[in-house]
Amino acid sequence: MAEGGFNTQPRNNYPDRIQQSQQSASADEEELATKTLHIQSKRFYLDVKQNRRGRFIKIAEVTAGGRKSRILMSMNVASELRDHLEAFNEHIHTLGEHNPNNQQLPDEGRLRSALITRDDRKYYLDLKENERGRFLRISMVGINSPRTQIALPAQGVNELRDTLSSLIEEFGNEDDKDSIESLPAIGKSNKQ
Repeated sequence: MAEGGFNTQPRNNYPDRIQQSQQSASADEEELATKTLHIQSKRFYLDVKQNRRGRFIKIAEVTAGGRKSRILMSMNVASELRDHLEAFNEHIHTLGEHNPNNQQLPDEGRLRSALITRDDRKYYLDLKENERGRFLRISMVGINSPRTQIALPAQGVNELRDTLSSLIEEFGNEDDKDSIESLPAIGKSNKQ
């Protein structure tokens, strides 16, 4: 009991709602394919899923410590991402050798950026460099959802592009009109 004899209930049951919506969303989803990439000390899972409104791809990053991050996108966005990955891969090959002591990194280490905007979501692609190396950060921001992101080591950009290409070739890149809105919400449960 709280001070003064009042029985207080937690005011925010938001995490419970997220878990319930994820459980109900996953019950309505069918997994069509899964591919796994091992890049440095990370694992990346690419899952093609389908729900009543269309197909979409979930890309999950699992670090060596077990931390998980996920981004979701429609098949059309996955096609755009694949095209951007090609451009990023070409840019990576024009860069010299990584120098961990480089003190002249531009704009917070950002080497190249791109943006994919689709309905109520934006995907930010930032090729960056820090003392540990070069990496591509892919962030997803929705109107009613927090930012989620994955960080792909630069040497894995080509492999991710090839894997996305094979999944798009097999499962198509056409969306139903409402498929973006039907993507499951990603909430605070991603931060483990």
